[in-house]
Amino acid sequence: MTKTAKPSATTRGLTVLLLALSALACRADEARGLLVGSWDLVAVENRGTDGAVERPFGERPQGRITYTADGYLSAHVMHADRAPFATGGLYSGTPAEKAAAYDSYIAYYGAYSVDPAAGTVTHKITGSLFPNWTGSSQTRYYALQGDELTLSTPPMERDGREITVHVVWRRAAAP
Repeated sequence: MTKTAKPSATTRGLTVLLLALSALACRADEARGLLVGSWDLVAVENRGTDGAVERPFGERPQGRITYTADGYLSAHVMHADRAPFATGGLYSGTPAEKAAAYDSYIAYYGAYSVDPAAGTVTHKITGSLFPNWTGSSQTRYYALQGDELTLSTPPMERDGREITVHVVWRRAAAP
């Protein structure tokens, strides 16, 4: 009869750690799978700790965020009532028209990762209309309820008050 050696405590510990990491990776893949697809914009709200609610893109904002299965994303948010340039030319708007166009639109693209334990999705931004976001990571809390996805910022200070931004998306219907 041959006796087999028992695994050491270190080996058992490493095995448990690897199993735990594998389970976390599966949870991250599962969470990422829930986000995959295109989502149409429903609302953008800046909520102050004082109870005030602002809608910087108006009552009927438009936009879409798309998450791909291989970890990329593209996001666009705009005010529904954007004025066209008087000349109709892509580069020939007046300074005021260009400023209004910039102030009524945000777009960025990059990669994303999901941390289901923290309930967050991190957008690793490759390029953005807002140049300060290019090369940054933007972490958002996510909540899924049926076909609605809400992305919320951690609390931040803006104009001397604390706010959180809540962006609500609805899963896009097939074209």
